[in-house]
Amino acid sequence: QALLGEWENFRASWTQSSLEILTLDISSPMNPALKRQFEAALASDAAVAQQKEARGREIGTVHMYDKTKHFGFIIDADNEKLFVHQSQIVAPGFRRLEENQKVSFLRGENRGKPWAEDVRNPDGSPINLDGDSESGALAKKRKLAQKEQWRNFFEIPQYQLRGYCESLPPTMFNEDASVLGETVQQLGKIFVLCHGCCATGTKGNECSAFLKEKVGKHLTKVYEERNDTAAALASAFELLETEWMERAKMKSLTDGAELTLGLFVHALNSSGQPCVQLWLANTGSSVALLCTSDGVASRINEPHSTKKERAKLEQAGYKVSESGTAEVLFAEEGTHKPSASYRLPATRLIGGRPFKTSKKSPVTAKPDIRKVKEWRCVAGEELFLMICSSEVMSVLSDSEAMNAALDAWGSSASGLDGWEASAKAVVRTAQAQGPERDTLACLVVQFWWQEKPLQRLLARLADRKKSSSAGTSAAVPADDGFDMFG
Repeated sequence: QALLGEWENFRASWTQSSLEILTLDISSPMNPALKRQFEAALASDAAVAQQKEARGREIGTVHMYDKTKHFGFIIDADNEKLFVHQSQIVAPGFRRLEENQKVSFLRGENRGKPWAEDVRNPDGSPINLDGDSESGALAKKRKLAQKEQWRNFFEIPQYQLRGYCESLPPTMFNEDASVLGETVQQLGKIFVLCHGCCATGTKGNECSAFLKEKVGKHLTKVYEERNDTAAALASAFELLETEWMERAKMKSLTDGAELTLGLFVHALNSSGQPCVQLWLANTGSSVALLCTSDGVASRINEPHSTKKERAKLEQAGYKVSESGTAEVLFAEEGTHKPSASYRLPATRLIGGRPFKTSKKSPVTAKPDIRKVKEWRCVAGEELFLMICSSEVMSVLSDSEAMNAALDAWGSSASGLDGWEASAKAVVRTAQAQGPERDTLACLVVQFWWQEKPLQRLLARLADRKKSSSAGTSAAVPADDGFDMFG
């Protein structure tokens, strides 16, 4: 027993490679008990290594860390406390952690108790808490290296995103613009619907065109500085509003736009597993819908309609009708009286100077920002995203809009890609219902990793239609040629 105890203490201080060398020394039949003990230890180590590899990286929060004693504790996703030692922290300089810091790690075991190994940042990069003290040249070099190493997950063929935006009227008076799959460095891809309003001129909308050109660039720039998705989206919207309002005031423009942005990010979830995240940032009254695996419409945002803020709008001097339509008079500086009346499309939008002249006005450019979905890219998840303008949703319910999209997607008569055919069908269906205003827009994004589940859904819907039409024709009695009046 004493010999075994000594061996256990000796084995714990050696690495796996050292143990493999020692197998030559203890393979003698003179030490059968020791040999069995050693083989059991090797099998246990192999099982632990296999379990680590299967489990993968996990995400946790630093509960506490003692910088003088060089150890602390991490809380995992199940609120379990794991010991962490300085030797397991991956960092270029002095290895340490900060309280409430998010980290990723591999779960291991030391002396029979769980502990964290290979501790890194959530994105897998080394922890560098001394980054603030690095020189400007080093910081610039490090960021450049990160850019070069980053690869867009959505450029992989089976994980591509396909989109199309349909907008009416199809004339120079159309005020809409869209962004279809622009790459945002270090994040992923964006799809944007800019639904214009109150344009100064009679051709297009300068605010929509400005947003189309700038939104991706500003989001990329801000994320490099802040490295936080929600904060980067909020800062990008604030920057867009500031820049556009300065330009609009200088050029005496009244143009504004409702901006709905879908950001697709490839990241790690709380368990350390790779996933696709959908972030939605919205200023305006457009509605975003996801199509479930059963073909049901799932609304993921609520529009900023004027009807909800009627009391505040009336207090600010707006003329609000019973249906919730709000209008305001506007005059440029230097004029004696208001020269035009403008209809307010939503209580949040980018630009729109006529609606932001009074400090009492409830109209702002502050977006609602949410991480609405996390997907593991497996069957049973949502199939595509659809963003519809308020004019479309004023005459169609969520289910009616989704059914129109699926019917067009399943029909090959048009010869169009499914996402394009569905966007066109939704707009045409809404137009046929006679909306109050004909400024209709619909943007559809298909998730290519869900192509097979989508085709299975379309096949089921086609079979259901065939069976229902067959049942209807069977219910009509056949003509036997007998004439009771003949």
